[in-house]
Amino acid sequence: MVIPTVRLVGTMVLAVAVVAAGQLLPGSSILYSETAQLIAGLAAAVFCLRAARERTGVARYWRQLAAGGLVVWALTRLWCVVQVVGGSGGSTPRIIAAVGFLVLPACMLFGLLSATHTRPRPVPTSPRRDQVGLVIDSVLITGSVLALAWTVYPGDQLEDVVDTVWLAYPIFDLVLLTMAGLLLTTRPDSPAGRRPLLVIAAALVAFGTADTLRLLGTGPDWLETAGHLLGPALIALAALCPARPAPALPDSALLSRDWLHLLVPYGPVLVTGVVLAARTIGGEPLTPFQAYLGWLGLALVVTRQMLTIIDNNVLLDRVAETQRRLHHQAYHDPLTGLANRALFREHLILAVEAHERHGTPVAVIFADLDDFKLINDTFGHAVGDRVLSAVGERMRSCVRSTDLVARLGGDEFAVVFDHGMLQPPPQRRVRGRLRRIGGRRYVLSAAGVRVSETVDWPPDPSLPEPAPPTALAEGEWSAEAEAVGQRVLAALRKPYVIDGRSVGVGVSIGLVAAEPGDELTADVLLRRADAAMYAVKRHGKNALIRYTGPRDSLPNADLPQLLAGALADGGSPAAAGFEVFYQPIVRLADCATVAVEALARWTDPVAGRVHPDVFVTMAERTGLVAAIDDFVLDQACADAAALAARFGRPIDLHVNVSAGRLGQQDLENAVKAALSRHDLPPARLVIEITETLRIPDLPRAADVVGRLRALGVRVALDDFGSGFNALAQLHSIPVDIVKLDSTLTDFGNSPDRSGALCRSVLAICAELDITVVAEGLETPDRSGALADLGCPLGQGYLFGPPAALADL
Repeated sequence: MVIPTVRLVGTMVLAVAVVAAGQLLPGSSILYSETAQLIAGLAAAVFCLRAARERTGVARYWRQLAAGGLVVWALTRLWCVVQVVGGSGGSTPRIIAAVGFLVLPACMLFGLLSATHTRPRPVPTSPRRDQVGLVIDSVLITGSVLALAWTVYPGDQLEDVVDTVWLAYPIFDLVLLTMAGLLLTTRPDSPAGRRPLLVIAAALVAFGTADTLRLLGTGPDWLETAGHLLGPALIALAALCPARPAPALPDSALLSRDWLHLLVPYGPVLVTGVVLAARTIGGEPLTPFQAYLGWLGLALVVTRQMLTIIDNNVLLDRVAETQRRLHHQAYHDPLTGLANRALFREHLILAVEAHERHGTPVAVIFADLDDFKLINDTFGHAVGDRVLSAVGERMRSCVRSTDLVARLGGDEFAVVFDHGMLQPPPQRRVRGRLRRIGGRRYVLSAAGVRVSETVDWPPDPSLPEPAPPTALAEGEWSAEAEAVGQRVLAALRKPYVIDGRSVGVGVSIGLVAAEPGDELTADVLLRRADAAMYAVKRHGKNALIRYTGPRDSLPNADLPQLLAGALADGGSPAAAGFEVFYQPIVRLADCATVAVEALARWTDPVAGRVHPDVFVTMAERTGLVAAIDDFVLDQACADAAALAARFGRPIDLHVNVSAGRLGQQDLENAVKAALSRHDLPPARLVIEITETLRIPDLPRAADVVGRLRALGVRVALDDFGSGFNALAQLHSIPVDIVKLDSTLTDFGNSPDRSGALCRSVLAICAELDITVVAEGLETPDRSGALADLGCPLGQGYLFGPPAALADL
């Protein structure tokens, strides 16, 4: 609500009417004047208190201060009335008047200072220094104005009032008025928000006029009385003004106001200095009062400059701290505090440059938590976040302080090692040496995958302490980098205790090490480590694979790039070296071939023959696996007639499809197109779901499988018992065939246990009318054992390795 201008005009008219009535009434004009001011002060205090109860914060604080000052001011007027009635003629003791009349200006001072909290400077600064600076600026301007007044006003009259106690009141009023003017001119606010301060400034003008007339002893008494009546009334009007939020001014307007805040105090000082200098040069010496004011102004200017320097230093520190914080936020993960992908890439580029210039070895670890979504779904995202933080801490504890651990996003972490030597972390001494334990470790290369044992960590404390580490020779670099990777793997395998609950999570780690002489890029290293990590996923997870790419005359041959080029849109996979091999699926009762599985093979012109685990993993990671699936599907359907001629009868075709494609319309369209293009009966096609990745949407996948079966195409669940393929898929997805993984058909270590598992699966599949194919049959004993258990079909090297159509 906007205060009507009529209310302000009415207040002034009322004050004039009261003064005029005092002039017309007979009797003591002093008694009437003091009584009217007493009533005005008490009434204004009541209005301020009522307005304060409806507000909070600074708005309540300054209104309460104003009410307190008005009460003391009114009580002082009451003392004056008592003195007049008692016959003292209004001669109030100076100590009572000095204290009583100075309380209201003091309260107004603190009230104006509190306005700095609601009207801060555009440039952030300390509130306390801001208030001190406001006081100094106000006193500095007031001193300059007094010095000018002393110069232009008759000196004899001013010398008469210098020693008068009443001199403090107009000076105090002028300081407060200056302070209100500075707040109005240098602090942003809305028109409605400025109105209370404008009314307060008008009240200070009224008080200042009355106090100046009383000091000089000139002018009519009614004008002095009117000033002392208008002052409290205007303060009450200011208290009744509604609060308004500060407007959102543009940055340019805020900056201009801050420059005004710096320049305004020195304008009067400059004018006063010029005037005094001119008069001094003209032969008029400075009076002691002017000299005192000059020294006071100099001290205030120096103090003000010191405050400005402090503010500038604080501002520069804040800018530097903000830059550091923004830099940290730009290059670090907010959850774990680890480096993010941007910082990791920069660090890896520097390490690769050092490797190219000085032959410094460099290695990269790429780690992905296994089935981390299950932790979020089971325990909640808060627990998942704490697990991620704990993973980051454990990874940092396994490497040196010079190595960089980063969270690349989600549940993916990476480490870059450089500086030519990998040693155990320096922050703690560990007794013992590495020992072998059971388990598997995979080393991935373009030629194949070899399996060896893993390493246990931490080492056995009963073993002797190892010798101090020495600099690594070129041949030892890869082994040492792999040892650090195994240390990270062992640390991350341990359960995490979160709020008293043990949370376990596996991790798949890919490692790539560049030794002196390798010419690689940061992107190549990261992609190879990524591909190695996904190969771990295909081989059962929770292990480490080291990527060892070809090091020959073509060191820049990068398999991910070559794969992307071979499967590019519009290109022919066959022209890029892709072909289809077939492996027989036989009936165990008579070893007759009843079907073949179509398998992709790739011989790149640059990298040579690439192992299927390598390029399939890369294709799944880069989203190119659909191109491989469609190529194998189309080629197998095209070879159906030739296969029937070779085996003397039509046989079924098993084609692998990535589980990630289930639920996508393009799979169903590709199957229909291949069947139609090559005129193949749907009953002869079997789509094998190779679930190296989790099926994203089981209900939708089941719907796609149902539509494929409606076409007459059968569906098989590949590698049952490994990866994600388990009983839940048998329940959710209507399949026709289950292919037992080789880990279930291996009876070598514990034949009784393996036999019990196979009998259970065979019984379940028999109840569901699902045909079972045993994979990985390499010996007659294993084949005979599966046949004795009732398994109808088998596949493995015992019956023939994958081979081209011409070699079957």
